[in-house]
Amino acid sequence: MWGFLSDTEMRNRLKEDLIIHPLIHEESAVTGCRVDLHLSGAFYEILRSTIDSYDPVSQEQVDYRREIILPFGQYMVLHPGDLILASTFENVSIPRNLVGILQGRSSLGRLGVIVHATASFIDPGFKGTITLELSNLGHLPVKLYTLARVATLGFCPIYGEVKYAYGDKIPDPRQPSAMRQDHYAAPKSEPSKHHMDWEYDMIRKVRHPRPNDR
Repeated sequence: MWGFLSDTEMRNRLKEDLIIHPLIHEESAVTGCRVDLHLSGAFYEILRSTIDSYDPVSQEQVDYRREIILPFGQYMVLHPGDLILASTFENVSIPRNLVGILQGRSSLGRLGVIVHATASFIDPGFKGTITLELSNLGHLPVKLYTLARVATLGFCPIYGEVKYAYGDKIPDPRQPSAMRQDHYAAPKSEPSKHHMDWEYDMIRKVRHPRPNDR
């Protein structure tokens, strides 16, 4: 049975053993039972022309990615059918008695943008930025701006002691796959309000400064 930390409990843990840094505007970022995460400027584009296929058995592995670093206020265009690897702006350090659950934003989902292909489970003991597997299942290209709100992260307590946390040396690498539960939204559709996020006001001022903004 899942039991997520409330925003009050999350704030208490942020003063103790849970680290999310930098935490942009804590009062609005930590609400309900989740914390908002933002998009960094580091992207890895998948190059289809580099190799004819990905073969995990092959001894000769070719790097099929192209690193793209964008400054604040710039954007990456995610075309329909594309997959781009990205990362969160925030660094996260999760204690051994919590597990993180990463979810995409519904406003992006209504545009067909998926934040994670499978990697929604953030292990206890994890430290670093979270990799995002951004894909566009819609029909319109979507501009993804650096430092825009892109995902949410919730935390669930773990009952019992974790023997192997993230980064620990595991004797036998043949581990069973983690079970995954899919959630379906209610059949109610609204236009995406992604453009109304307050972060875009900052981005607009950087891209199109006005005299009174200086």
